[in-house]
Amino acid sequence: MNEIVEKEESKQLNVVVCWPKKYIAEYDTRLLSSLAEVFKSSLFAKKPQESVSLYKCLEAFLKEEPLGPEDIVKDSWVGIALAAKNIVKPVRSWTFGDCQILVIHLKRFSYSRCFKNKLETYVDFPDDNLDLSTYIAHRSDQLCNRYMLYAVSNHYGSMGGGHYTAFVHHGADRWYDFDDSHVNPISQDKIKSSAAYVLFYRRVIEV
Repeated sequence: MNEIVEKEESKQLNVVVCWPKKYIAEYDTRLLSSLAEVFKSSLFAKKPQESVSLYKCLEAFLKEEPLGPEDIVKDSWVGIALAAKNIVKPVRSWTFGDCQILVIHLKRFSYSRCFKNKLETYVDFPDDNLDLSTYIAHRSDQLCNRYMLYAVSNHYGSMGGGHYTAFVHHGADRWYDFDDSHVNPISQDKIKSSAAYVLFYRRVIEV
């Protein structure tokens, strides 16, 4: 990747050159060794793996969201009055009803004005007892709010491309790794990784 930057005040021309290793082997770059190194990219430096629990993710998702002036409806006198105050939008999970399957999609891709990034944060999710009782506003004694994990969809790779696999529970302590046409047993302690992308839970049936 070559980038040319020109400073208007001094009319100085700076050329930034990033040479992939395969091109260094192909071309004679000895003439470049006399140039001063003015910048060394650290964008691709590997960062220490971060870790967060699924419950912390849920708390962040349900956190009250402050509204800015651009979010306030101003086409009525009520909207104009509210715009002058600090408005907070509450977010609540009212109820899951009689839904037996819960699908949780983890945010693995981050977008900003200049960058797109794959998030490699390790999310520690429960595999045998996801209890959502404290996150539901309208509780029912007739419905159980605990869920058991039965499948995980994984994404390996980056924004530009990647590969998907799945871990599926098949009764008792048996888990299987589905990788294209290959299916192999996998131990339960290996189903958690930073590649987890979509979590599939089944509601616990209480007797």
